[in-house]
Amino acid sequence: MTTVPTNALAAGEAVLTGDVVGTDFGLPLVRPARSGREGRVRVVRARCRTSGGVVVWFTDGTKTPPLHGRTGWVPADASAGPGTHPGAATRRGG
Repeated sequence: MTTVPTNALAAGEAVLTGDVVGTDFGLPLVRPARSGREGRVRVVRARCRTSGGVVVWFTDGTKTPPLHGRTGWVPADASAGPGTHPGAATRRGG
């Protein structure tokens, strides 16, 4: 299983995250999935450096708590399983 470090995440990249673990000023917080079998596909909107680490914002309105730049992310791909194709998370009807 390959991983991508937080510092190498680019906008538009699809990664696997865990479920919502809490909130920060009303915004849902998520963490990286620990394996390719668990998790939900989220698409990176932006990555911002803060005093506590790096925060990753996703297109669905979720974000991470400040993380160390070497935190690993599992890229989402078509072989990750049913319902986890990167396009499935970003397609909207209409």
